[in-house]
Amino acid sequence: MKRFVVLVALSLFFCLNALAQDAGQVLRLSVGYRTLKNTAQMSEEKRKEVEQLEAKAVAANSDRRYGDAIRHMSHGIALMRGQAWTPESELSAALQVKADRLILDPGAGIRLTLTQIYTPDAQVEGTLNGSMNLVQMRSGRQEVVSQIRNISDLSTDFSKSQLIEASIPEMPALVDGNYQLVLSLKPASGDPIVKTIGIRIARGLNARSTGLKTRVEAVRSDLGKKQKTGLLASLPAVEYGASMIDLINDGQLPVERTDVKTELDNANALLDKLAKGEDPLSTIRGDVHWAYRSAADQTLQPYRYFIPSNYDSMKKFPLIVALHGMGGDENSFFAAYNNGEIKRLAESRGYIVVCPKGRAPASMYLGTAERDVIDVIREMKRNYSIDEDRVYLMGHSMGGYGTWSVAVNNPDIFAALAPISGGGNPLVIAKLKGISNIPWIVTHGDKDPTVPVDESRKMVKAAQAIGIKVKYNEVPGGDHSSVVVPALKDIFDWFDAHKREPKGAVRAAGSNQ
Repeated sequence: MKRFVVLVALSLFFCLNALAQDAGQVLRLSVGYRTLKNTAQMSEEKRKEVEQLEAKAVAANSDRRYGDAIRHMSHGIALMRGQAWTPESELSAALQVKADRLILDPGAGIRLTLTQIYTPDAQVEGTLNGSMNLVQMRSGRQEVVSQIRNISDLSTDFSKSQLIEASIPEMPALVDGNYQLVLSLKPASGDPIVKTIGIRIARGLNARSTGLKTRVEAVRSDLGKKQKTGLLASLPAVEYGASMIDLINDGQLPVERTDVKTELDNANALLDKLAKGEDPLSTIRGDVHWAYRSAADQTLQPYRYFIPSNYDSMKKFPLIVALHGMGGDENSFFAAYNNGEIKRLAESRGYIVVCPKGRAPASMYLGTAERDVIDVIREMKRNYSIDEDRVYLMGHSMGGYGTWSVAVNNPDIFAALAPISGGGNPLVIAKLKGISNIPWIVTHGDKDPTVPVDESRKMVKAAQAIGIKVKYNEVPGGDHSSVVVPALKDIFDWFDAHKREPKGAVRAAGSNQ
């Protein structure tokens, strides 16, 4: 199991290219696979087969055959759930459906592209027939709002993409909100193949987004003529709000959880201030959504941060960088974990907290995702009065892995580390001497079914062997996520007690010795 984690991480490290999205899908699926394997009841014979499929997935992943890795893990998951692995279920696991747009006005057209991520071993006989329905959750159950269209005689060979075109009905009763397009395809035998795509009906949002983009360019031109360099640096935050629909359509943001209307409202309000020559950051406190344009590839990268009410630009403030887990984003620490417990602690302790997106939900904070973390720190130092000796790094799950990997690659930035339910790999362990001056507080539940507790134990053991100061909190009965909120107070206490020191020396913050 440990070998699987390491190989996945290493393959991502060496292969951040056009196949990164498939690699990320493998990594996300591997987490579910591992959790299910550690919790599902199964016979020894079935467990052996599940482990054989896992080994095949590891081999395929290390060869960058991500589709085959997904096939083997999908097969194993079916076994663990007591489901038959048939030609129809194999095709269902291989089939991927992508819509050309996800935010739509009533009457708008939509195009679905159907492709396969791997070639099934057995061809499903005959053709596929079925329907596409518009569905909404009502009172906890799905209700069909409208049958969009029938589908007949669709080939079961998706080695070449197949298209399905349709239109959203113009119905007065079709209220704005989240819906699902449910594609149900029935083979000649076996269960239907069902694919679901989340969409949002939102009258006028596309037009508002286009209008905001036009305004951005006008304000950019005006600020450029007036040489307002500082205000120009805030424009990416507006641009990100204006590009939300594009990012959703591209699959980079979840349509169900992204409040585009509010984001457009906020972006317009921010642009109004910039157009008037006002600095929007001069008085802002509390929870802030922001973005910058990456010098690496000129993409807009979001981050979210918290400024305590006692912030004073004439004083230096400590900064905590919090890295989210797999499947999360820059909102995770503020929206989850007891509805943002970290913000309440930051307010009472006088800390600034920033949460980078880290490029992708399964980036492992490698490559450009690591650079994103460092760039966000640079952004915070540019915009706020940050104590250079009190910059701290923490994270949960994938963010725990990232805490260690980012620190060893950037050994001169951080005053202390706080990984939760994380781990490392041989590349990270080999570099630990470079951060021997940085103290750690490590938290892990001993019943974690997702990231085995041995992942933290081996990091703590490696640190202690070279004299790194470590406080290790292993939580009896703790699972993967329940340990996070209870750990936060201890983490803030640890950060309170430590500041950055030269290599070979660690002392308490405020100490004169």
